[in-house]
Order: sequence, then structure tokens, then C-alpha cells
Amino acid sequence: MGRSRKTFGRRLFLKALGAGIGAPLAMRMSRLAMAETSKAPVRLFIYYVPHGWPAEHLDSLILPALADHKNQMSVVRGLSMNDGMRNHPSIQGTLTGFGSGMSQGAAVDSIDYLIAQKLGVAAHVLGAMPRFNPAAQDDDSKLVQHGGAWAFAVANPVEAATKMLAQTKTPDGSGEADPAADDRAFRKLALGVTERELETMHATLKGMTSVQSKLSVHLESIRHLRAQQDKTLVNLCTGDREMPKLAAMAGRDPFDAKNFGYVVDAHLEVAAEAMLCGSAQVVTMQNMYTNANLLFNFDGGPGIAKQHHAVLSHARGDAPLRKEFAQCQKWFLKRLNDVMLRKLNQPDPFDTSSTVLDNSIIYVCSEVSDGAEHNSD
Repeated sequence: MGRSRKTFGRRLFLKALGAGIGAPLAMRMSRLAMAETSKAPVRLFIYYVPHGWPAEHLDSLILPALADHKNQMSVVRGLSMNDGMRNHPSIQGTLTGFGSGMSQGAAVDSIDYLIAQKLGVAAHVLGAMPRFNPAAQDDDSKLVQHGGAWAFAVANPVEAATKMLAQTKTPDGSGEADPAADDRAFRKLALGVTERELETMHATLKGMTSVQSKLSVHLESIRHLRAQQDKTLVNLCTGDREMPKLAAMAGRDPFDAKNFGYVVDAHLEVAAEAMLCGSAQVVTMQNMYTNANLLFNFDGGPGIAKQHHAVLSHARGDAPLRKEFAQCQKWFLKRLNDVMLRKLNQPDPFDTSSTVLDNSIIYVCSEVSDGAEHNSD
């Protein structure tokens, strides 16, 4: 920060104090005023589905699960994998771009982490049976790399909800404060500023430069939020939230195969709620792990009692099995559509001219280009 910006921040801080605002809030106000403003909030949700796609069924069977949003959807075709990546080990390159998550011997962070760093928010990782061993992480389960280390996906949606929606620390009470939760607490504090204090602060801005007017924009936003206080406070992760999918997870083991459908739905619901109310902006969800042989006849599933990896994804030249594999992959997109996208397709509490979905990127990806051929083409 240059000297002029330091002076600018100090002046705004002192003006805020003079208006009767508490020091912590005054400091945050001055920092926000110096930051670049954006008309709309931005969010990213990455949805990983293992074992590729049966290409001949992609357009006719799988993608129609997202037909409600076809005008908002882009399908990227014709990609190949680089860095010598082959087949399932390339899970480690899906979001890093490099085999084993390494480039010239150095760890490469995944795109979710890099984007979150740019936005100044936390990058959350959720997982529906994301690893074979609930207590350990092997190569088949490594999807995202944060700060040079592989991130351990949160497997229990109840724990994910506690971390993303309620607490500022890890569930056991240890760890660093969650930046998203800290931001939520600040917003709540900001909304507690009285109209009189806002008017006093607003009056101090008269005659200031165009750069300083950014604080005026921020104050107008707070005034708007206060005008909508009853509705906004609910959207800002305060009070009780109806989360039936999460409630259905009560007492269920997230690593029990028969509960897989409940886990997927609950994670999607938690992520959607956090994105809606502003406690999370960057979330990655890992469905299973590479080589996962889960039977797809679990509760709420497509009713196919066959192994996802060894039988269905390897259905080379077997037309009936290929179609069943497509039905399984369609199920993932159907859950995404029904649980998350429908929830996000409502007015954005931070940008009421758009929906939350309008202000989000939902990225669906897999680690191989064709589940049967297991090629790099």
C-alpha cells in the first residue's frame, strides 16, 4: 500500500471513530472503502464426478438432467490431458493441471484455492465418500491442493454445516478462525449500526474525492440491507434454516454405502445454503474417489446394483451396461439440479437484480475423458 492509500485509510478510520463507530468496525470500514468494489458477488462451486462419461449418452441422456438451465450452461468438448497423465491417477491433475499435483518438482495449488485466495475467502472441500479409508487419504482420493498440501474433504455433512454455517473455529474448538464466518460476523456487526450513525458518517463524506466516495457506496449498501433487515438477516446465515436433507443425515454413518444418496443431497443442501447466505463463496464437492466400486442401488439412487468403477465405467463395448453407466452419471447431475440449482435460482440477497445462480459458476468435471476407454484423448 502506498503512502497516499495509508493516509486515506487512516483518515477514514478516524472519521468513523469520530462518528461514534467502534474501532474494529471502523477499521474494517476503512479497508473496505479502499478495496475495489464489485456490483455483484461471485461464487464458485466445483462438482467432481469420477470415472468419466459415456460419450454417446452425454447429449441424449445425461445432460437433460440440467435442462432447466440449458440457456445458462456451456459444455466444453475436445479436451486432452497434459503432463503425461493417464487414466485414474489424473484425479490429482483434474483441478491442478499437473500429474501428481506437481510441476517441476513443486506443488501446484488447485484452481479453487487460487480463486479463493484472490477473493480473500476460504476454500471449502466437501466429500461424499471421498476416500476408501475414512481415516486416511490415498492417491485415489487426492483432488484439491491448498497451500501446497492435499486437502482432506469433509465427509460428514453435519460437520460441514457446523463449519460453514455456524462456527468460527473447527468443530473440536481448535484451529484458525474461518474467514467466511468472520466475514459473516462482520456483516452482522455492520447491520447493527444505527441509521443515525450511518447518516453521521455519510455527512462526513461531502467534498471528498471520487476515490473516497467508495465508502459512500458501501454505506448505501448497508442502508439498503437495514431497510430489508428481516429478510436479509435470514439470508446472512442467522436464525434457523430449513434443511431437510441435512436433517435426514441425523444418526447416519457418512461412510456406509447405503447412505450415499443422503450424503450427496445433504452436502449439496449445505453448500447451497452457505452460498446463498454468504458464508461461503468457493466450495468443491468430491463425489467418491477414483476406483470407487460403490453399488448404485443405495436409497434414493438409480437402482442399479452394480459397481460404479469396475463394472459400469469399464463397460467397454457393452451397450446395455454403457446405458446403465449413463443413468448413474445422470443421477449425479439430477441431484445437483434438484437440490442445489433450484435453491440458488432465487434473488441474490446481496444483488437483488440477479439470482444467486446468475452470480455463480457451477463447474462439473471428471478425471478421464471416457470411462470405458480410459484414454487421455
